[in-house]
Amino acid sequence: MNANRQMSKKKLFLAILIVCVAGLWLWCSHQAAPRSGAPNPQPAATAQVAATPEVAPSQENPPPAPEPAKSTSLKVPAVKPKSKTQSPAQNQPSPPPPKEPLHDPEARDALALVGVDPEAEQYWLDAIFDISLPDKEREDLMEDLNEVGFADPKNLTPDDLPLIVNRLQIIEQIEPNADPFMKEHLDEAYKDLSNMYGQVTGQ
Repeated sequence: MNANRQMSKKKLFLAILIVCVAGLWLWCSHQAAPRSGAPNPQPAATAQVAATPEVAPSQENPPPAPEPAKSTSLKVPAVKPKSKTQSPAQNQPSPPPPKEPLHDPEARDALALVGVDPEAEQYWLDAIFDISLPDKEREDLMEDLNEVGFADPKNLTPDDLPLIVNRLQIIEQIEPNADPFMKEHLDEAYKDLSNMYGQVTGQ
């Protein structure tokens, strides 16, 4: 009996020992499991590394941005045809401004009778000395002595000679009292009348 009890105790002790060893082994294996699983984060890192190349292409995509500049450059040729259509109109000479009406039209009528009618001559003389008249109007009254009053200034005849001589004498009488503005245009008329005198007389 004692021998059987001792055997049963040994078996019980052996069983307890096996259970303890097995439990210790399971506990050690459980502690070692996190260490063996630690390398697992590497796939996550590789996933991040793999993800980074995907970000780079997204940064390389900005080159399509210059496309709006192409669309704006296309608007420039659209403007050129308009300028071409407007250029002929711009190249056309603009119509001359309307001529200012004469301030003293009667003086212009008197010009035709200078050297023939003393009253008309005096009216014309007062007009060319009238500084209130525009300079252009006074200039024409003096320089046109070689044109107005002649039947055909370009085809002179001996009949025109008395009028030419009378107007030359009138200018010689006026010039000493004329101002520089008047002298300039009276000299121009005197030169033209002298040429006309030479054409008629052959001198």
